[in-house]
Amino acid sequence: MARKKPAPVIIIDLQQAEGAMAEIAELERTISTIENQMNEVIDNARTRAKEASAEWIARRNELGNALAVFAQHHKGDLFAKRKSMDLGFGTIGFRQSTSLKTERKVTVEMVLERCRNYGFSDAIQTKESLNKQAMHDWPDERLATVGMVRQVKDDFFYEIHKQDLDTQAA
Repeated sequence: MARKKPAPVIIIDLQQAEGAMAEIAELERTISTIENQMNEVIDNARTRAKEASAEWIARRNELGNALAVFAQHHKGDLFAKRKSMDLGFGTIGFRQSTSLKTERKVTVEMVLERCRNYGFSDAIQTKESLNKQAMHDWPDERLATVGMVRQVKDDFFYEIHKQDLDTQAA
């Protein structure tokens, strides 16, 4: 079957433009109502699922904690030569992890300053980007100096007066 290109809506006068705005306002209210109903259904389903699964989640957490205590208590026996053990329904074990903390009485700011002083720049994250908001206040000559140009354009927009339409609809 051949595709048909939909015919675009063409607005030729202010009366049709006003009608289009009124229809858009009505469509937005309808869409908003549908989305609110959807969110209410989702919220209710989430609440029911959370309530229905609370008992099982608590039991799972209780058993997980018991397994951790068991493994820690028998760490020397069970994990002397290996890091994990297969138990049929799953695996228990220990993963080695490393984290970095500041020493006592040392702040992150102090560490940053020391990294700068010793030239350890690889330990410092910096993200440079243009602050175009600040550049908006610059004169055109300064913009040209750094390779920027001010471009002025008219972007079309429409906004629906919701308060006006709601009072008119009532």
